[in-house]
Amino acid sequence: MLAAEVNEMGIEEAWASTCKILLGDEIGEMEKYRNFLTEAISIPGIRKSALSGKEVVSASKNICSSAKFIRNDEQTEYSRLMKELKLDINSIKDFDSIIAAISERAYYSGNIILGNSKEVVESDRCINSSYIHCSKEIYDSKYVAYSNSVRYGEYVFGSEPIGETKFLIKGFDTYKNTRTFNVMRAYVGSDLYYCGNIEGCNNCMFSFNLRNRNYLIGNTQYSKEEYHALKTKLVEDMHQILVGKKTLPTIMDIIGDS
Repeated sequence: MLAAEVNEMGIEEAWASTCKILLGDEIGEMEKYRNFLTEAISIPGIRKSALSGKEVVSASKNICSSAKFIRNDEQTEYSRLMKELKLDINSIKDFDSIIAAISERAYYSGNIILGNSKEVVESDRCINSSYIHCSKEIYDSKYVAYSNSVRYGEYVFGSEPIGETKFLIKGFDTYKNTRTFNVMRAYVGSDLYYCGNIEGCNNCMFSFNLRNRNYLIGNTQYSKEEYHALKTKLVEDMHQILVGKKTLPTIMDIIGDS
């Protein structure tokens, strides 16, 4: 057995590990934080297959109620059904007739899990991804939950859209970041908490509109030692509030209120 296989964990273990890295300790089961993680995130919807009645996970919860769905593994059965329902002369005699006939034959397909994927649950449009939970549009990623449009991401929770980011909780529009919590438009940085519109920054909290800066809280510069002392206290506060209330304000709440 390969070493990589030995070290694999489930999504709950990945969540616990990410919380320890970002918040200093675990905070409990991921499902208890579903509302917090899904706030402002577009997650998949659940429908029923028109062919089998089985559950279908679709990329959107907002597709019209009259739409028909099939599972991706029902494509063969769907193709056979369509061959039997050939359009006759009455179905194509005028524009309205052919539109009505085609509409009756149009089905959405869900449960699309392709490539080298495994352990994908309640998710749609996932390619070459593993340990994915209640997410959509996930590509070449692993350990992702309650997220949308993630590419080359690892340990990503409650976030969208994300590129090449590891250890993230509540991120919106991030690229090449590591260890980030509640950030928006954060590119090429690490160890960021409640930051927005920053690039090339590391070790910043509650900071905005910055380029290539380090050890800031509220856009105020601190020494490395001062910064880490303040960060430790603030992160402890976040941890306690999350454990008690199961939620925290998001970066979007802060920007909206300010």
